Amino acid sequence: MQQRERVRIDRQLASWDVDSARGPWTRWLLESVRDRPGVRAAELAREAGRPVSRVKSQAWRLAELGLVLRSGQSYRLSEHGAAYLAGRER
Repeated sequence: MQQRERVRIDRQLASWDVDSARGPWTRWLLESVRDRPGVRAAELAREAGRPVSRVKSQAWRLAELGLVLRSGQSYRLSEHGAAYLAGRER
């Protein structure tokens, strides 16, 4: 992943985290989807104590950036999302 793309994603995710009334959520959601491919929104919502609709909305935002893929009712990390997280963990 190119540095310019990483910076753009970092800024967008930081903006969403700052704007969230319930606090940061982007890294948690990305890591949850990475660690459990095929996880359903209801499962994530229950785990986080958030409404299912909120988790779906958040996953949709991450999908717009190309970080998460939706398959039916479940989510998995895209290759782009995996590369993004791998670069953050260095």
